[in-house]
This record gives sequence, C-alpha cells and structure tokens, in this order.
Amino acid sequence: MVMAAMLMASPANAQTDSESVSEAVSGLWTKAKQGVTRSSRRIKEEMNGSGLVDVDGHSYMHIYTNDLFRESQAANFRTACTNIFKGKYPTVKILSVVIPQEEWTETTTRSLGRISKYVKTVYCYVLAQDGEDGYINARFSFRRVKKVGKTWVDDADNWPLWERTDVLTPSVYRTLKDM
Repeated sequence: MVMAAMLMASPANAQTDSESVSEAVSGLWTKAKQGVTRSSRRIKEEMNGSGLVDVDGHSYMHIYTNDLFRESQAANFRTACTNIFKGKYPTVKILSVVIPQEEWTETTTRSLGRISKYVKTVYCYVLAQDGEDGYINARFSFRRVKKVGKTWVDDADNWPLWERTDVLTPSVYRTLKDM
C-alpha cells in the first residue's frame, strides 16, 4: 500500500516540478521583456533628449554656438575634444567648440528595481568647415559615475567619448544654423 501511494505521488510531484519550472521560465521571460522595454525607452528618450532634428528625412544634431558650461574643467574638456577632433580631421577649419549646458546632466541607473549608481554627463560639440564641401558636427561626452555610497569617478576609458558625427551639406548646415 505504501509503495502504491509513493508511485502515485511521484507523477504528481513531477507534474508540480515541471509546472514550477515553466512558471520560472515564464517569469524570467517576463522580466527580460520588461528590461528590454525599459532599455528601449531609455535609448529613445536619450536620442530625443540629445537634440536630434529631422532635415530632409535625416536626423542631425543641433548646431550649438553658445558655450554655457562654467566649471573649472570646462577649458580642459573643450581642449580634449579639439585635440581628438583634429587628430581625425587635421585639415578642417574648426568654427566652434562649445558645451551648451550650464551644469552636468544627472541620471540614475537601477538594477533589480533599486538605484545602483548615479551618472553625470556633460556634452561638448565641435563644429568645423570642410573646405567648400560641407561641415562636420561632432558630439563628445564626459561621464562621471558614482556607485551608491561611494565617491564620483571619471569614466577614464571614455574621457571623452566620441558619440556622434554628422557630415552636413551646406544647405543642411544653413537649415540647422537657422533653427
């Protein structure tokens, strides 16, 4: 009798175990989908918040000419961007190097629903003329990261990070400059 009860209980336990495995997989899948959705939303917000403009069906960065950043390292940031830009484009005429924000942009990063670190970002834009052919507009970023309970650390691997380059025809340049 005991043997029969054990044999009957075994398939029931196997059924329960397989259901909990499928539930676990389903839960992981749901969390993964939510993570992808959140990441996609953040990327979209970052792109929209970074000043992209549609001109003739193409996305371009704004042309910034007002330098608003006044922190002590501002000149060093502009010099670093200029040097990297000149290294890649040595024959262009640099028209402006500006940081069009007054202070660092701060965001938080979450892991499993909890704040895991803070990120500060400042953007530097280099605008140059490429002979009579067009213009080059580049965006660099400087990031500082602070884990919860720690101190701010410069992201040395990407200091600065060359994020984007737009090559502009003279007509696109005029359109963006007039915005």
